[in-house]
Amino acid sequence: MNVLAVISPGLKVLFERVGKPEVINRPEFLLFGRTGAVIACNHVGWADSLWMAYAVYPRQLHYMSKEELFNSTLSRWVLTHGGSLPIDRAGPSPSSIKTAVDMLQHGEVMLIFPSGTRSEEQIAFKRGAATIALRARVPLVPAFFQGPKQMQVAHLLHRPLIRVTFGSPIPTVELPIGKGTTIDLTRQLQAVIGELRSIADTKRSAA
Repeated sequence: MNVLAVISPGLKVLFERVGKPEVINRPEFLLFGRTGAVIACNHVGWADSLWMAYAVYPRQLHYMSKEELFNSTLSRWVLTHGGSLPIDRAGPSPSSIKTAVDMLQHGEVMLIFPSGTRSEEQIAFKRGAATIALRARVPLVPAFFQGPKQMQVAHLLHRPLIRVTFGSPIPTVELPIGKGTTIDLTRQLQAVIGELRSIADTKRSAA
């Protein structure tokens, strides 16, 4: 039984009680059909992955999480049923990459943080998101998350604004597979997310 599929409707209602979510420019294929995609987003805290899942509901979002998080039985159960795949970030194994590519080719949606770590600053992106999207031949979708780093009980009383803004999907189907292509894709991805960040900062300043 897919536990997440069963509880997702209730989680959606809960999320709307602890925040004021706004999803901008969400590509239609993230909601309809079975097109696989890699979503690449900035990473500021543990809450952003949950809000990204909200942004693509009712599609299930999968994650590549550092393997250390799977050490305990409880966390392994939660992460596995939440759609996470363990990965050694220092040296991803071919099998973990193959698993991710297979899932994408079967129509799943995967979130990857190209910064590789939590940061509110613009830092150089790693090539993992571009590499996996290119090998799977699925769109690479830039996104920018704006909101708190974590969820708190206090948010039930003072619901913060949560904004997820998507950029235009970057197609990979006809691109040559190779290091040069992943470098170019990563640069393009970082530029687009930088633009989304600038737009979000402008809106925040004007508010």
